Formats: sequence, structure tokens, C-alpha cells
Amino acid sequence: MTGRAFGALRATGRLLGQAWLILGITLLLLLMVDQILRAVLPKPVPMATLEPGAIAPGRSRAAAVADDDWIDAYWNEHQASRHTQWESYVYWRRKPYDGELIDIDAHGFRVTPPARTAPLRTIWLFGGSTAWGTGNRNEGTLAAQLQRIYAERAPELGVRVLNFGESGYVSRQSLAAFQSALACPQPPADLAIFLDGANDVFAALQEGQAGLPQNEENRRREFNSSRQLGAQLRAWALRLEGIAGLLQSAPPAAQPAALDALAAATAEHYLTQVTQASALAQRHGIDLIPVWQPTLFDRATPRGDEAAIVAASIASHVHLQRQASAHLRQRLAVDPTLTAVDLGTVFDGSDQPLFFDFVHLSERGQALLAERLYQLSVTQLRQHDPHAPTVESCGARPLG
Repeated sequence: MTGRAFGALRATGRLLGQAWLILGITLLLLLMVDQILRAVLPKPVPMATLEPGAIAPGRSRAAAVADDDWIDAYWNEHQASRHTQWESYVYWRRKPYDGELIDIDAHGFRVTPPARTAPLRTIWLFGGSTAWGTGNRNEGTLAAQLQRIYAERAPELGVRVLNFGESGYVSRQSLAAFQSALACPQPPADLAIFLDGANDVFAALQEGQAGLPQNEENRRREFNSSRQLGAQLRAWALRLEGIAGLLQSAPPAAQPAALDALAAATAEHYLTQVTQASALAQRHGIDLIPVWQPTLFDRATPRGDEAAIVAASIASHVHLQRQASAHLRQRLAVDPTLTAVDLGTVFDGSDQPLFFDFVHLSERGQALLAERLYQLSVTQLRQHDPHAPTVESCGARPLG
């Protein structure tokens, strides 16, 4: 190497070193500014609760689960199993996890323990975190308890239940998961149950628009910034709490009339997904039960500390959920072609606390919900000409 070439190499090295130094100092300054802004900027005003000053119990101390001696170990596993990865069409699915109370298979689905009887018929369960089983052990999920009821009361049907539920999914993601499962080469299910609604409502509150997944603005911002340096830097800066507080303004509080219109739009969007799922199910010879899921906001008489959970909830969320449920009931009452089943009142006959937050159920609550789903489905399954169950090897289905 000549002296001139060596000198040029050293000069390039010095420039790179200076560039890295400048970048490091810039990042350090940004972090310092973020911390300063966190300290000096006024804290965001939280959305008003239904009853100001009300305090909800922690999710591991709520009366519905307080007697479960495994609950603390469960939440430790839940935290460890929350890691997700990209999945086409549905956005995300969990990574595999092997725990004592939570198991997620190699395809990213919550494991339902093996059926007690030889599999002859299959039920697919779709939905969000209630279907997935947040707060429930493997054997306590809705899918597992529905499968157990079938094994005890109708063992000749040989029912296995595969759990397609995933935290945060709205009804349109459930529909996308259904479409992907139907594209697999193996035979389809005999019956599909969709348990949706609550996430549709929450996403509508979050986005101010019906029909979008949760946190859609984050994905829109990241995608739109992928080839624009300025937008990319802004998207990164918005991940810093202090800088985000400086760049973003709080959304205005929704007025009751606007919330009512949003509730109606949310219920209508949900019914659209039901109509499309019904057409797909009919095309593939699958019986379908679309369920508008129960929430604590819909329960006529909250029990125990459930009343405190409602009181401490965001008032606009409570209003939106109740109005969406009311609109759905009105539509079902006047249109006999709509096949959705409203289970908002399914727990009104129980005098026990069943919710540990606004939507998630204790295993006792899941057992009552499974009982109702059994009643809704058993006649259809008895009359259904069964498809031949196979070991699922397609990545769009659980390894059941």
C-alpha cells in the first residue's frame, strides 16, 4: 500500500470515527431532552372515569380470581409468553412458548390439552384475548372447557376444540384467520365459533373510527416513514415519551352524539364480518356460531368488586360498549337474517364475580360461557356430517 493510499485510509477512518461520535452525542442529547421533557411537561390528562376517584382491584387480586393459588405464577408466565411476531393478514401472533400454565405451539396458537375421546369432529374457536385465555391456565381456557363438556356429555361426538384466539384481535382479524385456515389443504372444521365485539369497540374508541385494528396509527406511521428520513426520525422520536408529548396533542373528548354514532358504526361493521364469515362457512360446509361476547359493562348486576371495576373504567369506553351492544340487539330484533348471538346477558343468572377486568373472565366464568356455547352448538354438531379430522400441519392452524 502506498503512502498516499494509507493516508487516505486513515483520513476515512477518522471521518467515520467522527461521524459515529457525532451520532452518539446526538442520540445522548435526544435521550437527555426526552428525560427533561418528561419532567417539565404537564402529564396528559387521563380520560374521565365513570366515577371519579374509583379504584379498580388489580387483575390478580380481583374477587373473581383472588382464591386461585396459581394466579401470580400465571401472570409471570403471561408476561414471558407475550412476545409476538409478524403474521400476514392478521398482523401478529405469539411466538412458541412452553410453560407450566401456558403453552403456545410451534404455529403460535394457544394449546388446548388433548381431548379425552378419539377426535371425530372439530370446532374452531376464534376471537381475542378472552378466547385466547388471558387469566386462564391451559386447562381453564374457553376452548379447553368446551372440549371437556363435550367429552363428558356427548363423548360419542368425539369433539376437539382448536383455539385460534389471539390478544387484541378484532372481528376482521378473526375473519382473516378463518380465511387463512380454510386455505390449508387439510379438511376444515365441522363448526366454527367466533367470540368478538369487545376489541372492535375498544379499537373504535382508540382510533375514533369503526373497523380498524388496535394501534393502527402506529403501523401507518411506521410504514409511511420507511423511505422518508424525516418521517422516519419523527416516528422514532415519537417512541420517546417526552418528545412524543411535545409533538402530539391530546385528542378532544368525544361528545355523546359522536359516541352513539361510533357505537352504531362499530356494531354494523361487526355484523358485516359476521355476514362474510357465514358465507365462507356455508361454502366450505361448516356450521357457524358468531357470538357478540359478554363484557362486564353489559352485565346487569355486577357482583363483588366488579362494580368497582366498572366505576374505575373510562366513561366513554363504558358508554361506547353499552351503546354498541344496544344497537346490535336492536338490529338482531328486527332482522331475522342476521345470525349473530348476543351473549351480553349470559352471566346475569350468576351471583358470583366472574370478571377480573372489563372483559377477561376467571376460569369459573369461562366454564359458564362454555356451558352456553355447548347448548348453542350440540344440536348442530349432532346433525352435521363430520369432516375427517387430521393432524394439522398447516401453519395457519393450531397443532391440534
